[in-house]
Amino acid sequence: MSKNLLARYIRLSQEDENEGESNSITNQRELLNAFIENTPDLSQYEVVEFCDDGYSGTNFDRPGVKALLEEVRAGNICCIIVKDLSRFGRNYIDIGDYLEQIFPFLGVRFISVNDRFDSNNFDGTTGGLDVGFRNLIYDLYSKDLSQKVRSAKKTRMEKGEFMSSHAPYGYAKSSANRKKLVIDETAASIVRRIFAMANESKNSVQIAAALNSEGIPTPYAYKRLMGCDRKYNIVGDRNYWHNTTVLTIIRDERYTGKMVNGKHRTPVIGSKHGKRIPKEQWIIVPNTHEAIISEELFASVQERFSAPQRIRKNTEGRPLCGKVECGMCRHTMRRSNSSPARAYYYCDSHQYVADSKCSRDRISESSLIQTVLSVIHTQIAVMLNMERIFEKAKTQSQNDVSSLTVQMNQLQAVLAKLRISKVKAYEKYKAGTLDRDSYISEKMDTVEQITKTDAQIAELGIALQSSYQKNRQPCSMVERFKRYEGFTELSKEMVDELIDSIYIYGSERIEIVWNNVDEYSLGSGHGGLSTLSSAY
Repeated sequence: MSKNLLARYIRLSQEDENEGESNSITNQRELLNAFIENTPDLSQYEVVEFCDDGYSGTNFDRPGVKALLEEVRAGNICCIIVKDLSRFGRNYIDIGDYLEQIFPFLGVRFISVNDRFDSNNFDGTTGGLDVGFRNLIYDLYSKDLSQKVRSAKKTRMEKGEFMSSHAPYGYAKSSANRKKLVIDETAASIVRRIFAMANESKNSVQIAAALNSEGIPTPYAYKRLMGCDRKYNIVGDRNYWHNTTVLTIIRDERYTGKMVNGKHRTPVIGSKHGKRIPKEQWIIVPNTHEAIISEELFASVQERFSAPQRIRKNTEGRPLCGKVECGMCRHTMRRSNSSPARAYYYCDSHQYVADSKCSRDRISESSLIQTVLSVIHTQIAVMLNMERIFEKAKTQSQNDVSSLTVQMNQLQAVLAKLRISKVKAYEKYKAGTLDRDSYISEKMDTVEQITKTDAQIAELGIALQSSYQKNRQPCSMVERFKRYEGFTELSKEMVDELIDSIYIYGSERIEIVWNNVDEYSLGSGHGGLSTLSSAY
């Protein structure tokens, strides 16, 4: 990407849509384009756009803003322009950090059109109390608006309106009223069959196997045909019915004609992580749509498939709990209910899929633990060697940081003088001591020097950031592994801290994916993949 880009950032959330056209994507784009066209010193930039449509501004977990900040860190963006500060974000603390520290450090100019804010007019500040208070107001307004939206959604739930993006399997959204469900007869016939088999004492594994053997499209496959991209359980490259898919349908009370909402609640406004709440607090409204199965059949099946009370599993002596997955289908492998000395892991996909390519091998838990421990010891040795190499390079890196910092300060001083020269030239022109042609010539020369200096500062910022990374990242990684030097037993704490996943490809090969292993790791593959072939 070019290093002379102006980033046009646009954001629209669902709450903004309720306010009308003023914040629409089109309106924001037209406003920013008009501002760029009418601002001569922005004509030097090539314009690129980053957009988040349907995302809240209360946090920075947005694909558009992530892509924008990635380009900023790469040194490709010289200027960012937004309609107002609330488009970039509504958290006044985060906005202040970017305007006062991050963007000035990286030499990135920031313009908010409606707020009349241009960072070129301020030296590492948010523009005084006026802009600071405006950021705070945006933050408070967002929280207040979110509360109102949450209240409105609850009212809609109590009316029995359908609230989700996609209709449950067996239903479709009514073309006349998108808040109402109507029966999709093709899928509904499969739902009825599942309940019928469940009522005939078939378990969820048997039901899934029967549907797979007949080639019945799964909810995922069927919904994809209908234009929906909702995710369901996938085994290998193909999509198969799984016992969890069957159980999800069997336990869904909406098939009796009731609307069930409010199963999850977001404790913090702006967060995407909802918390499941007790069933007695769900919002259940009867007779909101046509039932696929009767209340009597649903109740009968629930008696047969009543969910057992969840018991917290004792993971003592089971350090690999939750980490072992089949390398072929990527499902978590099951552990036999045996004593630790005789326990083994196995993939159960063969129960559902007759032609499953997954290995039928039983992997001894005790052997797997010893193998994983051996791999960790090998990685610790690699880390210790890396630490010795890093210490030799650290002194030189620190010297580089000092030198780069001096250069950065010198360039920032030059930039400040150039901006003053630009203002003085304008003042002379207005006072009549400098003619128009001389002013334009002097201004263009100054702008060219400012652009070059900005680019040099951006390059130094990237070099400094790289030097800081080299000083910081390997240390935390090395320390994480060194903590377990000399350990002779594998603990759950050790596995949780060091390992993301363990993929099993039969009894001859495993793959270990380490937690947060960066480019300094000597492991191979994306995400710090370390592969070891071992015979059990």
